[in-house]
Amino acid sequence: MPAAAYAAALTAVVFWPVPVDRHAAGTLSRVLAWLHGAGIPAWFDYGLVEWLANVAMFVPFGFLAAAVLAPRRWWLAPVCALGASLAIELVQHAALPERFASVADVGANTLGAAVGVLACLALFPAVAARLDVSGHGRSAPPRRPPSGNRGGRP
Repeated sequence: MPAAAYAAALTAVVFWPVPVDRHAAGTLSRVLAWLHGAGIPAWFDYGLVEWLANVAMFVPFGFLAAAVLAPRRWWLAPVCALGASLAIELVQHAALPERFASVADVGANTLGAAVGVLACLALFPAVAARLDVSGHGRSAPPRRPPSGNRGGRP
């Protein structure tokens, strides 16, 4: 159910006909001006906040994907995020004239999915073990040799 709610929210945000921050832009600009006055560096600007929002928007994508992917396939989450993000940007470019397609958004979304995968693996060691991020090619614990002498050898 959380995945369905996330998918619905993501779809609403990325395919909204106008920029979703349109009504918050003035407030965000005032908050940033106040932060700059309080000593936050000027490079922490509207563009960075927007980019970080794109990263954050795809963290759940990576997290949820890592939790359900087959063993040793965790790396597909950022790849799928890349594909989904490219599709989103193409639709925005072709069908939503008030939205702006951006290569930076594709990168931010893909990075967000990678962060989500890492968060899932860090927070849930059982998922990490199931996904076998060690690279040894096993998704289950090693098998123990049978006890006793069954093969006739000493």
